[in-house]
Amino acid sequence: MKTYSKRFTLIELLVVIAIIGILAGLVFPALGVVRNNAKKSKANSECQSLKTAIIMYESEFSCWPAKTSGSTDAVLSSSDYIQMCKILTGENSKKTVFYEVGVGYDETKGILDPWDRQYQVILDIDYDGKIRKDIPAVSAVNDVNGRSNQDLRTKVAVYSFGVVEKDKDATDLVNLAKSKKLIISW
Repeated sequence: MKTYSKRFTLIELLVVIAIIGILAGLVFPALGVVRNNAKKSKANSECQSLKTAIIMYESEFSCWPAKTSGSTDAVLSSSDYIQMCKILTGENSKKTVFYEVGVGYDETKGILDPWDRQYQVILDIDYDGKIRKDIPAVSAVNDVNGRSNQDLRTKVAVYSFGVVEKDKDATDLVNLAKSKKLIISW
């Protein structure tokens, strides 16, 4: 009579490794989706916080925290955005902190979204209580939501390009809005 040892055979080990590989193949893509959703939630929260900080500053000082050129509503330039971030984080005449910075802050780039890009800020420069519908991000979101002829009834709008593969894709605001990648504060 043969006696069998209690060791695993090579085939049994290969089957176990294959099963582990299949399970890992199912779990890793799901983790990527969860991580991406967490970044979207963080960006949405930061958009709202940044908007609130800008409105609080304007309430306190009766002017916008960014020096803007022109007299109509516009998206802040990169340099104006960086200056605004410094002002909101305490570099103002009263040394008041309107926005608490965390991990996503870079003195040379400003407050960054989870994808390491600057948030886009639109201000109601002419103080008419609305942001014009012809600003590209507003127009793109309105078109997707079926409100193409409406101005945005707010003094401040903040948005992030969200998950874009390449920076050049961030210019296609309509497709970003359609695919729900554009993260907005309105």
